[in-house]
Amino acid sequence: MQLQFWRRQQGSTLIICLVFLLILTMIGISSIQSSTLQEQMAGSARDYNSAFQAAEYALREGEVYLQQATLGSFTGSGGRYTICGDPASTAAGCVPPSWRNKSSTGWVTQSGVGNVNSQPQYILEKYPLIVDVNAPLDADTVPPKIEMYRITARGYGVSENSMIVLQSAFRRD
Repeated sequence: MQLQFWRRQQGSTLIICLVFLLILTMIGISSIQSSTLQEQMAGSARDYNSAFQAAEYALREGEVYLQQATLGSFTGSGGRYTICGDPASTAAGCVPPSWRNKSSTGWVTQSGVGNVNSQPQYILEKYPLIVDVNAPLDADTVPPKIEMYRITARGYGVSENSMIVLQSAFRRD
């Protein structure tokens, strides 16, 4: 009697082991997918950080240029442009290069940044002179004018698909 009971139980052990193995396989595949996704997210974060730091470097270099005693003319060459107010204006220096197109020319390229796909770049745009609203109003004096500039910098990350664009306004005294 006991021998027949043993023979009926042998097949169920195989089925239970196969189900258990299937569950372990599914857990393993899920863990692999999760770790792969985490590695991709870490790589993207590193790429973004590299691009952001490169753009900040170019932005700082543009600010250093604007702190010089004398500036070149803002005629559309050497990364120096003028904000003309009219978007349709084609006057010299009024049409800055597109920041969206990586191959656009007219940018000042900085060197010395490692671990990036392309070196960071910047352009400078000069606003028309602005009246200082904080100046005292006197009937016999003309309010002073303020020189304002916009710096647009773009930095690239490790991959060719990452680009960060930063802008800052700069007041020159």
